[in-house]
Amino acid sequence: MVLDAAVLMPDHLHFAAELKIDGLAKLMHSLKSYTAKQINAVLKRQGSLWQDQYYEHAIRKDEDLNEVALYMLNNPVRTGLVDDFHDYPFWYCRWVV
Repeated sequence: MVLDAAVLMPDHLHFAAELKIDGLAKLMHSLKSYTAKQINAVLKRQGSLWQDQYYEHAIRKDEDLNEVALYMLNNPVRTGLVDDFHDYPFWYCRWVV
């Protein structure tokens, strides 16, 4: 997997990634399992953390990927957390934006 862009919001996560071989279901299971264990350990709690379902969208063209990445990165702006997504601490993009 290659992570293209991501933004962690207070109540959800957006990310765009290029899947290589294992598929989305395996990736999501691994991501949710690992992060739930880590978060629960920090919070000294047990139990479910993530919802069972997730929303996925296949991106077929580079132009669409650019639009999706910018849409995700601007999520903190749309929700009023910051005026510019560059000021938000929980984002990543492998390209200069």
